[in-house]
Amino acid sequence: MESLKNYIYMDMVGIDSLLSQITSELVETSHIQTTSRKAGNANGSIGFSEVVKKIFKADVSVSGEMESVQTIDKTTTQPYEAKIQQIIQYVEKCEVVLKNRAEIHKNYQEDKQNFVLLTMPFDTDFYHNDWFKTVDLANQCGYIPFYKGGDATNKFKDIYQYDDSYYKTMALKKIKLTMNLSIKKMEPLGGFSSHLATLFRVTKGTNIRLGVFGHVYKLTESVYQIKPYAVWRG
Repeated sequence: MESLKNYIYMDMVGIDSLLSQITSELVETSHIQTTSRKAGNANGSIGFSEVVKKIFKADVSVSGEMESVQTIDKTTTQPYEAKIQQIIQYVEKCEVVLKNRAEIHKNYQEDKQNFVLLTMPFDTDFYHNDWFKTVDLANQCGYIPFYKGGDATNKFKDIYQYDDSYYKTMALKKIKLTMNLSIKKMEPLGGFSSHLATLFRVTKGTNIRLGVFGHVYKLTESVYQIKPYAVWRG
């Protein structure tokens, strides 16, 4: 069963753009027909059908119940949570989907659309002891940057370690991920007791575990940038 997600960010325009490329069923329209009856009578000429009208018409008098029919068009929009799941199901079948830092480093394909669907801890420099300073800074910038920094300070402790797994581990530790969340697309920052305020205060801006669905782009050999479509609490 799919676990419930606490979304803190949604790029609704981007989600609709992706979904429109895989399906035209962005909205569902249904027709509701209601019938009501009431007492009354009618006099006049009643045509039974277009064909019959050409042959004859009947002058009748009707008494008793009169019937009226009303048709209502009802349009419903698919929730964004459902849209996200529909897109994810499609890209898992048809596109490149990378689910952790190791897969990004190993399986990124230059000539394909690369998506990420992962849960991992991120850091941000936007944490302050004063939440209201954080909100002011976010409003000025328009976004909050998140990243998973590579460990560029790690030195070779043993120059005689030549096995492949050792060097692969070292390369992975240098991989950097960056991700910017527009505050217009985020859950409202709110006051000091809001969910995001609590999240930032408890984590002090580090090791914030987030689930992410989005495109990933390779900027350099060791730096990748995520364009998020949806982010949730991991």
